[in-house]
Amino acid sequence: MAGVQRAKFWRFLTFLLVTVGVAWLCFMIYRGSGNTTADEMGNPPSGVETDAAPEMMPKALIDGLVLLRAEQMAKVPVVDGFQSPVGPPRYAMMYNAQGFGERNAQRGGLHVGEDWNGIGGENSDEGEPVYAAARGLVVYSGTPSADWGNVVILAHRLPGEKRIIQTLYAHLKERHVRAGQMVSRGAVIGSIGTAGGAYLAHLHFEAIASLAVEAGMLGYAAGTMNRLNPSDLLAQHPAPPVPDLFDEIRRIRALEAVSDSAVNRGQQTPQDGFVPVNPAQFN
Repeated sequence: MAGVQRAKFWRFLTFLLVTVGVAWLCFMIYRGSGNTTADEMGNPPSGVETDAAPEMMPKALIDGLVLLRAEQMAKVPVVDGFQSPVGPPRYAMMYNAQGFGERNAQRGGLHVGEDWNGIGGENSDEGEPVYAAARGLVVYSGTPSADWGNVVILAHRLPGEKRIIQTLYAHLKERHVRAGQMVSRGAVIGSIGTAGGAYLAHLHFEAIASLAVEAGMLGYAAGTMNRLNPSDLLAQHPAPPVPDLFDEIRRIRALEAVSDSAVNRGQQTPQDGFVPVNPAQFN
């Protein structure tokens, strides 16, 4: 009799432990999948473009270094070249006030980007457009900290190379793109700002060789880390003297897809306003 009671006790204890374990697992899955309120650009509150909620991420990754997802890396487009983020035509009205690798006694360390200012001085260039230096995928659009203000980061691939190059545009007054968006070279992605009054208006521009989004990292460091000289990048991979038709090609292909769909539904000719195009010529 005592043996039967012991067996019942152990069965009950096992059932209880399994039930508690399943309940705990369900709670952790629910907690990890919970959505946070996004800002107007579709980013999490911390400004980090990521699948995980900020509270589930290691502190070292929040507002700092976040690895690109496989989906993002697969979408990064190959560039046809790089152009100035402040023109043309504004390029003639801008100058590089602090170049790459210059030492700054006040902040300490080497400057890991370039600071582009208007020749009128002070805030004369505030609100001027900031252009995508090359066609790219927006991998960050947010405000990593007050010192950085609005930041946009684009990811690019160089022709014939596997590595990913990112361009960072900081202290913006406004951001005109959202994370996940594809942009053409020369597209307006924001405007020159002051990081909310922290500085005189200028564009802080960086080129970064990395597989991680590094928004919020130091603008000055003991070395130049994985930063590239932006001016050298533009000189080594100059853009052709024609506009980038990447967005226009994608628009035409989208129209063609709609047109093909209409034909497949029994219409003999494409709808008005749709231009049939051979997609192979853009692959």
